[in-house]
Amino acid sequence: MRAFIGSNLRLIRLFHDLSLTDLGEQVGVSKQYLSRVETGAEPVSTQLGEVLADALHVLPEFFLEVDANPIADEQCHFRRQLTTKVAQRQVARARGEVLKRLVGVLDEHVELPRYQVNATDAETNEAIEKAAEAFRGQFTLGLGPLSNVTRIAENAGAVVMRVHGLAHEIDAISFATKRPLIALNDDGRSACRERFGVAHELGHFSIHIGVLTGDKLTEAQANRFASALLMPRSTFSSECRLALRGSRLNWSGLSELKLRWGVSKAAIIFRGRQLGMFTDDQARSGYVGLNRHGEALKESEDHLVVHEEPEVVSESLKVMQDHFGLPLSAVAREMHVQPRLLLELLKAPQSASTCNVIDLHRQPGLMPFGTSSKN
Repeated sequence: MRAFIGSNLRLIRLFHDLSLTDLGEQVGVSKQYLSRVETGAEPVSTQLGEVLADALHVLPEFFLEVDANPIADEQCHFRRQLTTKVAQRQVARARGEVLKRLVGVLDEHVELPRYQVNATDAETNEAIEKAAEAFRGQFTLGLGPLSNVTRIAENAGAVVMRVHGLAHEIDAISFATKRPLIALNDDGRSACRERFGVAHELGHFSIHIGVLTGDKLTEAQANRFASALLMPRSTFSSECRLALRGSRLNWSGLSELKLRWGVSKAAIIFRGRQLGMFTDDQARSGYVGLNRHGEALKESEDHLVVHEEPEVVSESLKVMQDHFGLPLSAVAREMHVQPRLLLELLKAPQSASTCNVIDLHRQPGLMPFGTSSKN
């Protein structure tokens, strides 16, 4: 008989953002007892296992399966980790672990795009610029604005998904696992901020493989990669002149650049200063101007930039339903969770049929999925 794995209990408890006290009150045991269970110091009866499973929306088998490839610290990259509390990072990581299990099931049934982001050692600013240029060259992206950064990441073999329940301090979190994942905070951030977040995580995948991130240096390096990827120096430098009128910033020019390149005005000011197109005083006045006009977090043109929709997960689920007759309930069963937990992860309505998958309709440029099951 397989033993109860306490770390699995901790994982799913954190997924629901429950404290030991919260869960103990739900199932009628003390937080001290649950703590011992999670460390493997206390056995769990079949009856309690079933009660825990029901309370946490999983199947009893969830607690018995060993994860052969748990996410290591150096595989987990938080954007804005420095301002995020440990407890909030733990919840985000737990949500990423469950997302990893979902993607693992999809990978067993559907041919997803092959992962092909080249990893490189890039520590200097020049090396990071060249790494971003090499990324554009590898995927034949040219040197102009990128129309859909999310699709680029998914075509490169990563899985992008909006995840709810992440702390406000977390813009995005990525996991450099066998099938790399990028989880975006779904709390209504602007399309520009999401695009930069995806590019930032691609930076971690490109230059921080096997590196523990989250400090100022690695975050600055990933931001540099994102800026270089979204605004390549060879073409963006000359266009920056549009944002100047004499020695002062031209706000209408900044707005025009934002809509053309799909990046925030703050990111344009940041990049222009990096490239030496704006002086320190000009950049400082730009940030002060954004604050003065209430645009520090939400800029006036944000509603004009269309959000990019991740497609790999939704399209894969649709293929599994349409071609293999595997509804969401079957996917949940393979994950050893209840359908309502999978619906929560996908943020589908609780009243939705577990046989329905939202079809976002394939758009040009999305790599096709295979239609033959691997099983």
